[in-house]
Amino acid sequence: MPDRVVLPVAPGQREVLRQALEDAVYYRDPPVQCGDCDAVDALCEGCAAGLARARAYLDLGRELGLEAPG
Repeated sequence: MPDRVVLPVAPGQREVLRQALEDAVYYRDPPVQCGDCDAVDALCEGCAAGLARARAYLDLGRELGLEAPG
C-alpha cells in the first residue's frame, strides 16, 4: 500500500491550484533582509522553517504534475 494516495487534479482546477502554490511559495520564501538571520550569519529558525515549507509546496506541485511557479 502506498504511503500516500495522490488524486488527479481536474483540468479546470489545475491553474487555480498552481497559482495557490505559487502564492504559498512566495509567502514562505525568506526575506532578503532579516535581522535574526543577520545576527547568526545564517538562516534563522523562522526563515529556515519557511524555506522548508516552500520547498515542500514546490515538491507537491511537481508530484501533481503542475508547472513550477515562476
